[in-house]
Amino acid sequence: MTARFNRRQILLGSAGLAGIATLAACGGDAKPADPVTPAAGETAAETPMTVDKINVGYIADSNGSMLMAVAEQEKLWEKHGLEVKTSTFTNGPLQIQALGTEDLDFGYIGFGALWLPMSGKASIVAIQSLGKADRVIAQPGITSMADLKGKKVGVPEGTSGDMILNLALEKAGMTVDDIERIPMDPPTLISAFSSGQIDGAGIWYPHVDTIVKQVPDLVTIAESNDFPDFAFPACQVANTNITDRPEILQKYQAVCKEAFTWAAENKEAIPALIADFLDAPEDAIASEQQYVEVLTSDDVIAASEDGRVEKWMTALNEQFVKAEKVDSVADVSTYWLGEEYKNA
Repeated sequence: MTARFNRRQILLGSAGLAGIATLAACGGDAKPADPVTPAAGETAAETPMTVDKINVGYIADSNGSMLMAVAEQEKLWEKHGLEVKTSTFTNGPLQIQALGTEDLDFGYIGFGALWLPMSGKASIVAIQSLGKADRVIAQPGITSMADLKGKKVGVPEGTSGDMILNLALEKAGMTVDDIERIPMDPPTLISAFSSGQIDGAGIWYPHVDTIVKQVPDLVTIAESNDFPDFAFPACQVANTNITDRPEILQKYQAVCKEAFTWAAENKEAIPALIADFLDAPEDAIASEQQYVEVLTSDDVIAASEDGRVEKWMTALNEQFVKAEKVDSVADVSTYWLGEEYKNA
């Protein structure tokens, strides 16, 4: 899916200074006017908000572009003093790579790329949603993970599709060595599955809907709900040095808090809003959103304080260790900026 605007720049203004009137005397003996005392709650002059320029990445699908669509409609960038230039990416790992080269200041990742913050490559600045949209699918006639043994399985590297595939293999008592695992980006995977070049895939909605139109009798082998012990968060991320720029971090987190709270409280409006932003079919957006639980800022703060965020991240971290993505389980506080989020 391609965004209508691959690189969109939102130019923002800032408030001007209010003029202060001075009373002039008419004669040489006139006294200067007494200073005007501001009324309660007023100041003599408004201090203009500093506007900071940032580069933000996103994925041009339903969840990956939610922040962009809501922030644009609700004018949240302008409200919080940010001038934003956006770029589209096909996955989370590429955005974290761009964070490392300082081509991006912030980006979006699904839970399949959380191993990168867990290995010290990025910091999580906001938790956006919990998803249940991932699937392991197979060609007609294949009915189990065991049937995929020795067969070609496509998967976007380092994504939530990668994670659901690993979980399904583990549940079936298998490893990636039991299949012919073929890394490929989503458009290539869709084409390869639809033409029968691969036997299975680890992928997510709305891409599953796209494939179903070409292969209506495909088989769902595994899905997110098969793993109730796991939560699957999508997150906003930044480089690990973002805390060196606290003002920009605070502004971005404030936008995230408002945008996702608005989205959670206006769920019925989200498909049309994102479809318009991406110039995409609304039904495709809706097909993914039915599997997404957007979290309000209060939800995130509560989950962070009562230990749920730590539980979510640790369970996934343990899976990444098994998949040899990371060497060990990291302390969640080293990559989740929960206190900064709460105070933004």
